[in-house]
Amino acid sequence: MSLRRRFLAIASLASVIAVSSALAGGQAQASPTAAGMIARLAFVPSALAGQATVGDFYFQETITFTDVSLCTGLTGTVTNTVTEAGRYVDTGGNFHVSGTTTQDYRTVWSDGSYLINHSPAHWEFNTNSSGQVVYTWAQQDRGTLYNIDGQVIGQLDVFTLTHITWRDTNGNGQPDPGEIRASVDQFRVTC
Repeated sequence: MSLRRRFLAIASLASVIAVSSALAGGQAQASPTAAGMIARLAFVPSALAGQATVGDFYFQETITFTDVSLCTGLTGTVTNTVTEAGRYVDTGGNFHVSGTTTQDYRTVWSDGSYLINHSPAHWEFNTNSSGQVVYTWAQQDRGTLYNIDGQVIGQLDVFTLTHITWRDTNGNGQPDPGEIRASVDQFRVTC
């Protein structure tokens, strides 16, 4: 698969991740940096014949944004530290990247209550020279809700599973009707 086709496939998948994340409604979103990390790795040069290019990556950032609780409807401010770590392997004909995304975040809600979450996710992405793309993301987000005085008043559990397998038969770098072989999207919230 040419570097251009590999990039198009990865960029398209990154867009799918970002849209799925936005549709998830805020909490336990797929990390925006996971999609970016996959897209950035598209520029890793293909290995010479018979050799593989292998590398590790690590990235951490803290982001702040406004969110709406899926459980109470309250608005709040989220401070989220996102840590990405993983490994990529490029054999020239196959490209694989896998990693973890860990989000540790605190949300302060408009009524003074706050939520503290730890959210690990495991993911992997594979593509090959025949145009097949496979991506899987699994995340378990657990949070504890506290009142303004710091007393525990509830729990929040979020489970996310996304999987897509598609073959880019027309070479345009995006999943088209008839090209998707498998697609799973699960999103569960327990308040």
